[in-house]
Amino acid sequence: MNKKYIIAFTVIILILIVTVFFVQNRAKTEKVDAGFVFDKSSGIKLKDIEAYYHSVDFNEENAKDYFKDKIINPYTLKFLMFLDNNFKEFNNKKDLFENVRKYLYSIMSADMADQFLDLYKKYISYQSSLGEKARIWGKPKTIEDTVDFLHKLQDYRREVFGKEIADALFGASVMAEEYPLRRGAILGDKNMYGVEKEKKLQQLNADMWGEEANKVDSYADPYTKYKEKLALYEKDMSEMNEEEKKAQIRSIREQFYTKDQIQSMEEVDKAIEDNESRERDYKARELEITNDPNMDKTEKENKVRELQNQMYGDEADALRRRLAIERASETAIKK
Repeated sequence: MNKKYIIAFTVIILILIVTVFFVQNRAKTEKVDAGFVFDKSSGIKLKDIEAYYHSVDFNEENAKDYFKDKIINPYTLKFLMFLDNNFKEFNNKKDLFENVRKYLYSIMSADMADQFLDLYKKYISYQSSLGEKARIWGKPKTIEDTVDFLHKLQDYRREVFGKEIADALFGASVMAEEYPLRRGAILGDKNMYGVEKEKKLQQLNADMWGEEANKVDSYADPYTKYKEKLALYEKDMSEMNEEEKKAQIRSIREQFYTKDQIQSMEEVDKAIEDNESRERDYKARELEITNDPNMDKTEKENKVRELQNQMYGDEADALRRRLAIERASETAIKK
């Protein structure tokens, strides 16, 4: 397949991946008011999302076994991408389609092979025009932009393939992209308290997953659940004193970890806290030395070195290397 088609398709995927990553890690509060691209009425289930993420090697497995009854199912998009990868050496459509046709005829019935070839031709046409469409739509800059981008992308797919086929081919992938965007917007809202966020997440799950809403959170591992819980109650904890905050964090940890695991986490917390305290103390004492008008430059350097050895012992050399790197970086930024 022509490389420009692959690049065009890759650009779309990268835009979405980068935007999702950006959304999940951004500090600015945003809300998503746009309607769902897909919701519970779409009939897409969690098992379809699992199939979307499930890796299939059609080289190792009998491809026709995935398409015994019909060519459109959760594995169709993966198979189209598999064809792309296996016939990418052909730079013109005539050779590409002829070789794909021969391959399809060798693994499935002629009728099904013809249907698949027609679908593949549409898929190639779709990919070839996607890069220009994305350029016109523009790169998403906000959560709202990204959801709007998904709407435009799916609307265009429906133009190319027809609504039924487009939704069957891409529905699971869109929900897999749309859901974390919306969930991330709720988790990252710094103006909302934990209880309100919990309610909004429950409503989001109900709106998108319907009767499977209660199963969604079971897919996350304990660490992900723990980090999300901290994000949920970030505003609450920002208004607590240190003791209250520690008690809240412990309460959250008790929901996901054993006593031994919590003890280990608290030991790490203590080590970090001690290190930060020592760092603050060191910087204050270093500042006193460097600001002392009664010492010349050499005396100050010797005193600082003595302070480093005294406070950091065997770690003093590592401290000096780190400080040297930090100061070099600061100098480079100022230039």
